[in-house]
Amino acid sequence: MEKLNRTLPPQFKTIEHVDIPKSKQDVLSNKIPVHIIAGGSQEVLKVEIIFNAGLWYQKSPLVSGTCNSMLNEGTEKYSAAELAEKFDFYGAHVSYNNSQHDASICLYTLNKYLDETLDLLEEIIKRPTFPEKEFRTILSNKKQKFLVNREKTNALAKEEFIGHIYGEKHPYANIFNAEVFDQLQLNDVKKFYKDFYTSDNCHIIVSGKTNASVLPKLENRFGALAWQTKVSDFKPEHQQISSENRKIFVHKKDAVQSSIRIGRPLFNKTHPDFPGIMLFNLILGGYFGSRLMQNIREDKGYTYGVNSLLLSHLKSGHFAIVTEVGRDVCEAAISEIYKEIKRLREELVPEEELDLVKNFFSGEMLRSFDSPFALSESLRGNIPFGFDNSYYEKFLQEIKRTSSLKIMELANTYFKNEDLYEVVVGESRT
Repeated sequence: MEKLNRTLPPQFKTIEHVDIPKSKQDVLSNKIPVHIIAGGSQEVLKVEIIFNAGLWYQKSPLVSGTCNSMLNEGTEKYSAAELAEKFDFYGAHVSYNNSQHDASICLYTLNKYLDETLDLLEEIIKRPTFPEKEFRTILSNKKQKFLVNREKTNALAKEEFIGHIYGEKHPYANIFNAEVFDQLQLNDVKKFYKDFYTSDNCHIIVSGKTNASVLPKLENRFGALAWQTKVSDFKPEHQQISSENRKIFVHKKDAVQSSIRIGRPLFNKTHPDFPGIMLFNLILGGYFGSRLMQNIREDKGYTYGVNSLLLSHLKSGHFAIVTEVGRDVCEAAISEIYKEIKRLREELVPEEELDLVKNFFSGEMLRSFDSPFALSESLRGNIPFGFDNSYYEKFLQEIKRTSSLKIMELANTYFKNEDLYEVVVGESRT
C-alpha cells in the first residue's frame, strides 16, 4: 500500500455538476399540497406546516409574529407547560418561525412517535387558546428586547437602511416604535389566526426517513378532518418607496464604534442577472476571503469583520455591505469600501480569483444539500417563487458561465456610487 504523504495538500477538484435529490409532491383530500423529501439513515422526521401569514399580511405591527409565537402557549386540551412536557417526553422539538411572507410550525420527531407528536401538532395548529396572561408576558418580553436593541448602533443602522430603500411603512422594513407594544390587542392576534391559519392557506413539507404511512397520518390530522377555511379576502399590496436621501448619518451619543451600511434595492432570484450579482457579491464581501475582508480587516485592521449580502424577497430584494469600525477610522473604511466597488467596475477579476470564488460557491451549495432537512429548507425558500430544488442546478450552471467581463458589466450597471445608499450610525463620522 502506498504511504500517504501528509505534506502534500489534497488534490483540487472542480465541481462541475450538483445532482440534487428531487422531492415528491402529493396532496391531501382538502387540497393541502404536501412535498416529501426522503433521505437520511436515522429514524427521524421533520414536518413543517407553512402558512401565508407573514408580515406582508398584517394590518398593524407585531400581529403576525405574536400570533405565531403564541400557538404553543396553551390549547383546548393542554397548557403550555403540558405541551412542553409531552414533546420532551417523546424526544421531539417544535420551532415557530415568522418571516416577511410566511409563518410556520416545524416538528422534529422520532418516527416511532409520529402518531403522538402529530396529535400534539394538530392540537397546536387547530385549537390554540391565546391566553391573556401569556399574551401580556410575551409582549412585555418583546418590548424589553426591543428597547435593548434600540441602544445598539448596528440595529439602528439596519433600520435606517431598510427604511430608506423600502419605505418605513413597507413590511420588508417592519419599522415601529415602542408604543406599538402597548397598543396591540389580543383580539387582533386572534382575528389574524382565524383569517390566515387555515387549511386553504398552507402547504406541508416532510423530510427525513419517510415511509408509506406518513401521508395517511397527515391526512387523518390535517386532510380528512374538517378545520377552518380562510375567511378573509384581504390581499395586501405594498408599494416600495425608496428615499431620495442616499447619505444618512444618525448620531448615537457615546458610541465607541460606528455602524456602516452601504447598498441599494435590487431584485429577487427570478431576475436573469441574479446569478451574476451573487458572484459579484461573493467576490466583494460574501465570504471570509473576500476583497473587503482582505482590505479592511486583514490589511487596514479597521474592523473585526465586514461582509456583503444579497437578499431575495418574494416581491423585491436588496444588496448591503455591513460593518462596524472605530469612529476614528469610519471615513477611511467607507473610502475603502467604495474603492473596492470601483475596482470591480474598472478592472476585470483575475481568472484565478474568479475560479476560486466559483468553486467556493459550488462547495457551499453542496454543503447546504447534505441532509434531507437541509433540502427541505431550500425547498421552502423556492416554493413561493414557483421553483423546486432543480432551480439550484440551473443556478450553478449560470454561475459557472459568468465571466469576468460580465461581472464588470453588472458592476457598472448596478453599482455606481450614485446608486448606493450610505448609512452611518455613531458618535461622529470622523
